[in-house]
Amino acid sequence: MTELAIPESVKPFAGRIIDADAHEMLPLQVWSEHFGPVTDRLAESFSSHPPNSPGGLNFPDFPGDERAIDAESVWTMKGSFAPGAVDFNRRLDVMDFTGVDRQLVFPGGVAIMGSFLYNFPVEYGFLQDFEGDRKAYGRDLIEASNQWAVRTAAISSRLRPIAALMGDTPDEIVANARKLIDQGIRTVWLMSSVPPGGVSPAHSDLDPLWALLAQANVTATLHIGSEGGFLKTDTWGDAPAFDGFKVGVEFDLSPWRLSIQHLPSQNFLASMITGGVFERHPNLRFGVIELGSFWIGPLAQMLDLWHDNGETFGPNAEVRLRLRPSEYIARNVRVTAFPFEPVDDYIDKFGLEDVYCYASDYPHLEGGKHSMHRFAARLERLGPQVMEKFFVSNGEWLVPE
Repeated sequence: MTELAIPESVKPFAGRIIDADAHEMLPLQVWSEHFGPVTDRLAESFSSHPPNSPGGLNFPDFPGDERAIDAESVWTMKGSFAPGAVDFNRRLDVMDFTGVDRQLVFPGGVAIMGSFLYNFPVEYGFLQDFEGDRKAYGRDLIEASNQWAVRTAAISSRLRPIAALMGDTPDEIVANARKLIDQGIRTVWLMSSVPPGGVSPAHSDLDPLWALLAQANVTATLHIGSEGGFLKTDTWGDAPAFDGFKVGVEFDLSPWRLSIQHLPSQNFLASMITGGVFERHPNLRFGVIELGSFWIGPLAQMLDLWHDNGETFGPNAEVRLRLRPSEYIARNVRVTAFPFEPVDDYIDKFGLEDVYCYASDYPHLEGGKHSMHRFAARLERLGPQVMEKFFVSNGEWLVPE
């Protein structure tokens, strides 16, 4: 592990690169050790999943985080066997090897399943045989994951493990945010399909939350895996044509689901922009992660259209935006791209070169192989200034020092 395993065109940014999406991928066999016995019931359910799948969490013969760190392992190996998937002291070595300075680390199965139990009833299909208070158990799982994040954050300021932020009322969600901040958390994850604290993200009752996050330089994020419940029914996707596609912990890969999975986050963000949240809180940092970047340019274009032509619709409206919606997006919002997306074409068409961010999704299967190389190959034609924004400065808004 002597030479950086990154493309030549990215080497000028080595040691400063921001990775805006990575994950812990602790297999269920070590959950009790890392999260506590509260996970035992969840682990029992996951133990029926096919073993040793790179996209899964069931590894009966998991030997520990011992895979050598080399170009092959960091760019092609996926799942719990990838180096640094479990041991975050080793994750720092992987980051060094790939030129990454700081990295957002999103939670895995424990927090995701906890959020399902906390937010959604049994009809959504997960742990249908669970006996007891689903919401209380979901809250306990989320707390266990959040405390893992607190401990991991203490390893190094280069690691930014993310805590799930829940609350049934504005006061509760603010209190929970303050507790996490006091414990050293610097990034929080909100559920995109659930009104935070039971109100619109644009409601003035949430202004104390946005003010708290902005003042503390804590980033608010939305992330794939929290879309359930946005639609009244999933019958839209219940058709033979959508059978047989892969399903992971975070989402399924049917063509219908892929076409709509960004909509809850788009709705959440549009509410914030048009409701003046970024007008009232100009220093609020906001990221939309692992939902692709194909939708942000069209959203900016659409919101600008209605902003420029909609004054007559609300002559008595209390909120007047000083900037166009696309300007708030460029200033406050960052979005990660998938490595197969033509990000260079998006920039040609929509601008917003300050919005798109590099993300490896390490060590998840969906991150693909050689993500940095694929992004670089697309962006090289736009020149080093745009590349530096994509790999470094745009992500710095989400992961400040």
